[in-house]
Amino acid sequence: MNTRLIPCLAMLLIFVESHAAKVSDEAAQIDALLATHWQKHGVQPNPPATDEIFVRRVHLDLAGRIPTHRETVDFLADSAADKRARLIDRLLASEGFTMHQFHFYADLFRVLSKGTYQGDAGRVTGLAYAEFMKDAARKNKPFDQLARELVTAQGVAWRNGAVGYYQRDRGMPLDNLAITLRVFMGTRIECAQCHNHPFDSWTQMQFHQMAAYTYGVQTVMGVYSPAFNGMFTLNRERRERTGGSLDEEAHLRQAFNEMIAPIKHAWVSHSPQRLRLPHDYQYTDAKPKDLVQPAVLMGKAVPYDAKGKPLDSFAEWLTSPENPRFTTVIANRLWRKMFGAGLIEPVDEIMTSTVASQPALMEHLRRLMIVQHYDIKAFLRVIANTQAYQREVTRAELMPGELYHFTGPLLRRMTAEQMWDSLATLIHTAPDLPNVPQREEKDRFLTNSRKLGDALENLTPAELLERADRTSEVFKTNAAEFKKLQQQIAEARKRDDKAAVAVFARELGELRQTEIATADAHIYQPAVMKLSQHSRQTGTSYKDIIVPGYEPHDFSTEKAAQTRHFLDEAARLSIPTGQHAAYVKHREAMMRLWPRAAELDSPAPNGHPLREFGQSDREFVENANSDASVPQALVLMNGQMNTHILSRWSQVMLAIKQAKYPEDRLEAAYLALFSRKPTSEEKARWSATEANTAEDLLHALINTRQFIFVQ
Repeated sequence: MNTRLIPCLAMLLIFVESHAAKVSDEAAQIDALLATHWQKHGVQPNPPATDEIFVRRVHLDLAGRIPTHRETVDFLADSAADKRARLIDRLLASEGFTMHQFHFYADLFRVLSKGTYQGDAGRVTGLAYAEFMKDAARKNKPFDQLARELVTAQGVAWRNGAVGYYQRDRGMPLDNLAITLRVFMGTRIECAQCHNHPFDSWTQMQFHQMAAYTYGVQTVMGVYSPAFNGMFTLNRERRERTGGSLDEEAHLRQAFNEMIAPIKHAWVSHSPQRLRLPHDYQYTDAKPKDLVQPAVLMGKAVPYDAKGKPLDSFAEWLTSPENPRFTTVIANRLWRKMFGAGLIEPVDEIMTSTVASQPALMEHLRRLMIVQHYDIKAFLRVIANTQAYQREVTRAELMPGELYHFTGPLLRRMTAEQMWDSLATLIHTAPDLPNVPQREEKDRFLTNSRKLGDALENLTPAELLERADRTSEVFKTNAAEFKKLQQQIAEARKRDDKAAVAVFARELGELRQTEIATADAHIYQPAVMKLSQHSRQTGTSYKDIIVPGYEPHDFSTEKAAQTRHFLDEAARLSIPTGQHAAYVKHREAMMRLWPRAAELDSPAPNGHPLREFGQSDREFVENANSDASVPQALVLMNGQMNTHILSRWSQVMLAIKQAKYPEDRLEAAYLALFSRKPTSEEKARWSATEANTAEDLLHALINTRQFIFVQ
């Protein structure tokens, strides 16, 4: 060994040991506070959880999925005293944690990645917002920094995905302020928008004073560009000179809409707009429509300058450690994430009179979050290392308002995302492997949106008008044919002539493709070529034109690493060399067909298994539903995923087929689904069945309550 490396390795070892000791000490302090509480209330803690229980639970809570068969076997075989702490560290460093933490953020911040921001026009904004949140989880962005970036977000979506936060409440600044206080302060103050809070101390005046900080936020869906405004000014001046017809104006508008269709997005800006009280304000401390003087609800006052940076002042107040609620709320939310209930419940309805079920512990967690500089992973690491978290679950149902002593985590059903990702884990041998095809597709889409948006804004008003004129000629030429086909479709529908409708619809689609091609040739390509300073066309579409600084990320290294991983895996699994190429192709196909929930649209479409299992619709804060339903049972019994779970190269079937004897195969199935071996009674019951195939066994186990609960 190089002797110069010895001191470095020694220092690294000292750091690792010091870090582990610090985490252990912080976890012990939490356990001591809980022990004091238990003694005071005369309750006994739950027994320590076995390794079998722990490995499954911690994978679900930190990586959002059950462990694979191999992960379970390796953990159970490990005899090291610190193996639980090392597993926690590994999971927190994994891509699985990124995907699982994304769902936490998506529920909290109502992340919509497609469709509902004014139809498909919001695809750029929604996807950029979702990718911003994934990046925050992947980089473990401190929570106070994340909060600041969201509430101060300005600009265009493809440059700053955080603007999706304000775009979620486009045109509703007061509603957005209410959401902000609910998310970050755990305070339901929305009713004070119209009158003094009936159950708390907040007044209508206080609500508006707080809202004054963010009232100047302007949200626009479309294109916010001086160049486009200038184009319409030039066209208006031309029409006044030449007396252009309304039809010509309509065709030009169509051309404009074609210009911006691929780049419609959210633009967020802030203007020095002052807030006034509503016209029906009825309290004696002010008159209706009076200007509101900004002031914070609680904590240290911050300055307000309408012409300065009021959003920065608001963010400074919101995320300050001196803010009595901000730190408490995120610490309480993360405690609930791990234990199934918060020290304060409901977590987002804290009132002036609210007291935590264990005030000393809540205060300790608040201080711990501050000391750790709002590091989410560091906080969860401490919680997961406590003896309390590593105890058996409490199986009794906790009723609303009932005091829970946190003698262990609560037994709870998997979330929709945990269920989907656990089923996917039965298919994937490496469920946390980054999904390169999904990432590449999204990166290319956002890169092209940024390229085209910048290219169009780079054109002068005169150039935009010239391009729009050329494209509008095609609309003018096709207008009569468009109208004719639309009428023919309407008449065919009245006759219920589906064949004729299909023919006319196809012709209409072909006509539409002609217009899209015209826009590409006359608008997009010249704009992008100007941005790239090219003098000639270099591709059949603007997407193919290479522009320095706008190249999509090169995923070749990730693709090569993924292929190597699958080839190594095939060798480890003793798959014949001649089948290695087919195995790699199969694994890649499964990643496309059954990606992790975080790689799907947020939320999934109605009718998707994720929605059947209660995934939030992202319309309201933390709107997921964990209740059981008949459609869930049907998904588990008859879902399309079952076919691939039972295929020869699924993770679980590979584990079963590697076992030599029937009893070993039964054991492999239980380890893959429940992270434990079957009991003697379970072995006897299974051996007594007639149709004891592996497929039948897996189908039965997946449909048990054991599988869908986090124990």
